[in-house]
Amino acid sequence: MAADKTNIDSLPDDILFDILLRIPAQDIYNSTRLVCRKWYHMIHAHNFINAHLHHSTCGLLIQNLRNITSYPNFVAMRQGRIEISKLSYKSNHRFLSSCNGLVLELDDLNRNALYITNPTTKQRSALPTFFADTTFDRAVIAYAATSMKYKVVRTFYLTNGNTDQLEQGYVEIAYAAILTVGVDKSWRCVNIEHLSLAAKELLVNNLFTTEGFVHWAQDGNVIVSKGEPQYVLTLNVETEIITEISVPLCHDGKLSYYLYHYFSMGSYISLLISCNYFSFEVWEMKPKLENGLRCGH
Repeated sequence: MAADKTNIDSLPDDILFDILLRIPAQDIYNSTRLVCRKWYHMIHAHNFINAHLHHSTCGLLIQNLRNITSYPNFVAMRQGRIEISKLSYKSNHRFLSSCNGLVLELDDLNRNALYITNPTTKQRSALPTFFADTTFDRAVIAYAATSMKYKVVRTFYLTNGNTDQLEQGYVEIAYAAILTVGVDKSWRCVNIEHLSLAAKELLVNNLFTTEGFVHWAQDGNVIVSKGEPQYVLTLNVETEIITEISVPLCHDGKLSYYLYHYFSMGSYISLLISCNYFSFEVWEMKPKLENGLRCGH
């Protein structure tokens, strides 16, 4: 007797779903979605897109600023091995930020022009023109999970018009603006009236993101004197409310100063403290129910 033939179409949908999840995004776009209508509709469903996103490997997107039109590299850790691959996407714009496979790009010839690009599909969308002339190139893209919307946050400042002071980096007023991608036709200012003067000064620093939040902290290696208070600004991209958060004491106070370096590490802000040439501490700042953050090694 001839054995019954089995093909992939006979597989249950949940098994097929699991198989497609394991295919890289670029292969899905280039070939897999074109196999048949069933696969096409399954791949374009919101539950598959979200599942594939969470199943994907996180990594670093590296752009060569000396040769900005070269192919960017993607560096990831898979099964204990570092893998480096080139993306089949070229851009003449500078990468500012990335989120869930989307890249925020800046046109250096026109600082008011920002773009969101999907390097896999090579689709690019121009954001509404920024409303203020600014030399700042600090902006990030973040994802609001509840509303399932992407938002772009950009900081800028207004000066008193004195060229000499502008060249020295003089800042008169710092602001933050936000835009919901695909919804807003123009940028909106984030309310900062409730912030202290010290907190507002943080807005001129680099932005970094954790899941659903945008943060501002002092750039690079910050020398923190004994007993000197530290703050981080945190913007909830869902509610668009910015909060001034006191950083808890994360050192023993034995030295006269410490070097702080803030960075993003997954879902939380992390803090690298250099105590001396041979001693470093890494702290993870997690949300606290009432006031501020709590630190833990």
